[in-house]
Amino acid sequence: MTHQVDQSLVAITRGNSNTFIFPEKQRRSSIMEMQFAEAASVVVLSVAAAIVGTTVVMSSRKKRKHKIEDEEDENVERPAKRLFKGSFAREDAPDETIVDLLKRRAMETPDKVVYIFLDDQGHESVVITFEELDRAARKVAATLQTDAGLSKGDRVMLCYPPGLDFAMGFWGCLYAGAIGIPTYPPYPGTLAKDLPKFNRMVADSGARVILTNRTYHLATQLATAKSYFSSDAPTWPKDIQWYSTDAISSSTASRVGVDDVAFFQYSSGSTSEPKAVMISHGNIQAQLKTWASIEETDTLISWLPSYHDMGLVGFILTPCAFGARCVSMSPLAFIKDPAMWIRIASKYKGTHLCAPNFGYALAARKTSKAQVAKLDLSHLKQAICAAEPIRVESLEAFTETFAPAGFDPKTFNCGYGLAEVTLVRKEPSVLNVKKSVLEKQKRVVLAPKGHPSPDATTLVGCGHAMPTFKVIVVDPESFKPLGENQVGEVWIQGPSVAKGYWKREEYTAEMFHAKVKSPKAAHQSYKGNWLRSGDMGFLRHDEVFITGRLKDLIIIRGRNVCPQDVEHSVPAFSIETAQQEEALVVVVELRADLRKDQDQLGAIARKIATSVLSEHQLRCAAIVLLKPRTIPKTTSGKIQRSAAKIQYNSGSLAAQYIHRADSKAAVQAVQIEEAPEEIESDDKPQATIPPTDVRTEVEIEAWLVARLAQEAVGGGETSDEDNQDKESTKASDKIDLNTPWACFGMDSVAIVSLSAELGEFLGVVVPPAVFFQYDTPAKLIAAPGLATGELSDSQTGDAGVQAMSYVGEDGEMLPECYDVLSFPEIKHLQGQMDELTAAGLKVPYLDVLTSEKRKQLNYNTYNYLGYASHPEVAAASKAAIDTYGTGMSSSPIVGQTIVNTDVEKTLCSHFNAEAAVLFVGGWVANVTTIDSLVGKGDLILCDVLNHNSCVTGQRLSGASILSFPHNDVATADRILRSVRHKYRRVLLVIEGVYSMDGDIPDLPAFVALKNAHKCLLFLDEAHSFGTMGATGKGMCEHFNIATSDVDVRMGTMSKAMGSVGGFILASHALIQYLKYCAGGFVYSVGLGPANAGATLKSLQLMAQEPERSTRLQELSAFFFDACVKAKLDVGTNVRGTCVVVVYVGSTVETVLASMMLSDNHGINVKPIVHPAVEEGKCRLRFFISYLKTEEELQRTVDVLVQTLVDVRARAAALEAAPVVEVIPNEDELVKGAAADAAPAVVETVSSL
Repeated sequence: MTHQVDQSLVAITRGNSNTFIFPEKQRRSSIMEMQFAEAASVVVLSVAAAIVGTTVVMSSRKKRKHKIEDEEDENVERPAKRLFKGSFAREDAPDETIVDLLKRRAMETPDKVVYIFLDDQGHESVVITFEELDRAARKVAATLQTDAGLSKGDRVMLCYPPGLDFAMGFWGCLYAGAIGIPTYPPYPGTLAKDLPKFNRMVADSGARVILTNRTYHLATQLATAKSYFSSDAPTWPKDIQWYSTDAISSSTASRVGVDDVAFFQYSSGSTSEPKAVMISHGNIQAQLKTWASIEETDTLISWLPSYHDMGLVGFILTPCAFGARCVSMSPLAFIKDPAMWIRIASKYKGTHLCAPNFGYALAARKTSKAQVAKLDLSHLKQAICAAEPIRVESLEAFTETFAPAGFDPKTFNCGYGLAEVTLVRKEPSVLNVKKSVLEKQKRVVLAPKGHPSPDATTLVGCGHAMPTFKVIVVDPESFKPLGENQVGEVWIQGPSVAKGYWKREEYTAEMFHAKVKSPKAAHQSYKGNWLRSGDMGFLRHDEVFITGRLKDLIIIRGRNVCPQDVEHSVPAFSIETAQQEEALVVVVELRADLRKDQDQLGAIARKIATSVLSEHQLRCAAIVLLKPRTIPKTTSGKIQRSAAKIQYNSGSLAAQYIHRADSKAAVQAVQIEEAPEEIESDDKPQATIPPTDVRTEVEIEAWLVARLAQEAVGGGETSDEDNQDKESTKASDKIDLNTPWACFGMDSVAIVSLSAELGEFLGVVVPPAVFFQYDTPAKLIAAPGLATGELSDSQTGDAGVQAMSYVGEDGEMLPECYDVLSFPEIKHLQGQMDELTAAGLKVPYLDVLTSEKRKQLNYNTYNYLGYASHPEVAAASKAAIDTYGTGMSSSPIVGQTIVNTDVEKTLCSHFNAEAAVLFVGGWVANVTTIDSLVGKGDLILCDVLNHNSCVTGQRLSGASILSFPHNDVATADRILRSVRHKYRRVLLVIEGVYSMDGDIPDLPAFVALKNAHKCLLFLDEAHSFGTMGATGKGMCEHFNIATSDVDVRMGTMSKAMGSVGGFILASHALIQYLKYCAGGFVYSVGLGPANAGATLKSLQLMAQEPERSTRLQELSAFFFDACVKAKLDVGTNVRGTCVVVVYVGSTVETVLASMMLSDNHGINVKPIVHPAVEEGKCRLRFFISYLKTEEELQRTVDVLVQTLVDVRARAAALEAAPVVEVIPNEDELVKGAAADAAPAVVETVSSL
């Protein structure tokens, strides 16, 4: 059972290894990237086979008993459960095209419901009748023909999240005669990863239009806008039109013929060249004629994605063709609650189910006895198992679980199918054969009773070919037909074989027009063109058995995985687990022999496991790290996956290290004892009952440890519960919460399941995406808002979707969602201001600099060297305006003024740099540059006191972030020694002069650290350029080290240069990269002429007057010494820096001191208070300027000493007096963005 080929038929060509997107109400996951079977080979009952093929007439040939060889024992072949019920041919299958069929249904039964879509709770969210579907399809067709100007045969991308909008778009394409291309909708939150694959399909198909709905289109536009500041900003295809099919009005339809192409089905991984199979209306029509007895009264139940072949043909086309009804839900809803699929089948009296093997296994495992007792499955006619290898154990488990609900195993329909052929049988065989003979001799020998189990393998028969199809087995190298019980490639002929590949004539000839090469070829049975399935199998009694694949395709839970896609990261192949499930093995050849460093090898393996899980949503059963030059390759250098697989199974790989995931931890789930509420009525919406108490981190940790321990011992599968409890207890002692989820054997299905269970435990919604955002249990446990369901969008990576509900008890949106005055953060800010006012204090910020204020001694400005008021600088600024105007009015990418390029040259000359780039501000310079230098897979190691602009850039970059204590080089070194090998690139971020503390880093030590660990060093010199060093040239001059030792130096023009703007100094290569790729430069207006002119003159004066920097340092040292002499607390301040801080204490004391200095003494210095700094360490910050005098500085210190004495005396008096507390509402504190700051402020106000 495989999906190897890409040539399928109707709706079934191997589609995309697709990633689905879920509705905005559902949280994405990377997981949400549960990618499904590629439609092409949907071998195992591809849709056609899946839905209709299961009920068509089967071969009338009577079963004959043969012996294969002397060892064969007929008793070994045991009949499987009957997989079929009530089949008969559709004699009345119409000759109309599928479009004609829908039009007729719309006229004859306009009010009959054809589609129902359910939400996550199983409630009907959309209901569509045949008339409504016909009307919607005509509207889409009109838009394509008139607005988009498409003609018959033009291509259209169908890009929809789960829901029924896809059906409207698809039918609209059919009505217009356009060729629809079902595809995964690139997730707005990961466009950089998803868009390249989508864009390749657009380019290959020549599509001119994308159809989607308004919600998805808006989400993509917002996501694209957010990425403008990213160096790898993704872009949608150019010259393509977007249309939202839920926002159009007119209607029309075209005539189509059987030879017209109906749609494309793409076969493409993320790295391979896309291939589109052309499915014609005739292909669909031919398939309909062989389909089973789908009646008008039947109800199909589906959770499959619409762009997957089984979902498209089985649950979009089939209901319209036969007048049936389809009830569907999203794939994520199924994975979160597999039992809901069966509950819906019971509620709607479903007659047909269809799912891959894992779907039946998951439903059986996740449905409790209490739930089963409320179900009625007696209406089921067919339960179709398709799209991946079928396991007898899964079907038996499903039967055992749901038999009490009336499930009849005769309804099971298992088979092998391409859309081109349907094979079914009433009683398919289960054969136990000798594995060694099968693998080595490519023939079938039944294993007798008592045969050693390691050499026995089980094969499930797929049935007989339909009368209109021919199936033969051919030697894949010689193309000679083989006899029964000989293993070769399965070839097919039939009326629904697709036209071939779009613009791939040679590949079409190879795969669709194969010819038998043998004397037998002249026989009528072998004439004509054959479709090569790519599957290996044999015929026995004219029944088809599939043994494997001709190529290296991997199938995991119904999803086709191309090894090349995973090998974008690492080489891969699949093996079969003890549970007879396919699993992924990754083999990596390292460039060095690291056998002596097993810890490093283990770290590499864990990193690979995490990467594969994050990028592909797959768990690695094993990761093998090989010695250099030992991976199996051909003489031309290509990797031999099959040879690697053989060596892995035999244990002969030259491994340095082997990491194995717990084989029992794949998707084992804890048995559900208490089921969710049964779906009773759509009038009774279900609601999650919030817990009476919020769970603590300790409780969450205990729950996760217990849950992971149960995974390790096999979930709920052990019959001996006491023994299982003992094993779980032992396993829990070994759980390391810092281990990535991937190393627990968790894949996307397991993570979605775990997220649902954790949410149930917490009583809140836990989006699966958080398991990727917080990639270890420890990180998840500490995630802010986890226990209360308040994880923010920025934390979970979702595009504009909150997990918590904002609907009040009256059903209306809460005011905090739309009323600005009700915003929690605004109410919290107002509460803080009210507290200051109640204490008799003024809010000390956003003062207007009046003429009276200008007369005060000002310590709040950065005018370090006095150039902001220098007449020559002012004159240069005015002259630049006269020459170049008041603004750039464009991005510098389209052209720069001479004054701007002169500034760049002068910066390089003055600060000894290779190249420079200018920004409109220092904040933008930091944010943009950091975001451009690093990204996912990189590490930023930063000082804990870095400026907000550095912190913001770090967060936007997507890189991992670790911080070290302020100026602690030793801790930074320990961190790097521990984790450096885990990251591609590491950026060390520090500052020259820290503006909140007035101290400096040990720059030579950080340079040594950077060199030792091969990192990049980013130095923010906003407050050190012009102020540090013998001539004011910054930290390199101060420490006498080469400027080339620092990779990136950032500076601003507002500090020492009397202007506005920011700049980056670095190598030619890096600066060129920033000028072409940094969003804050490319997508921003250039630095204005006035600011550039002022900066240029200031730089020239700095070169002519280095004594200004020297004088500034002398004044700073004088003020520092005066403060120390007066026994003022200056903390870690370094003598001679331009920033001097004096610690006061509490927020209120510091604000009061600032107010008294201004009101009573004419000294203007602003307070730095919580939450900018820690409460109790609030301070007054003095920026020292070249324009100050010793007398002014000494007077400031004297006045400050007396003021602090007065402040503390007033505080003591207030503390003894009666107090009227002004405390914000408790709810406001809890909801506020900085609620944790409020209690400290309240406490202080109360005490005063």
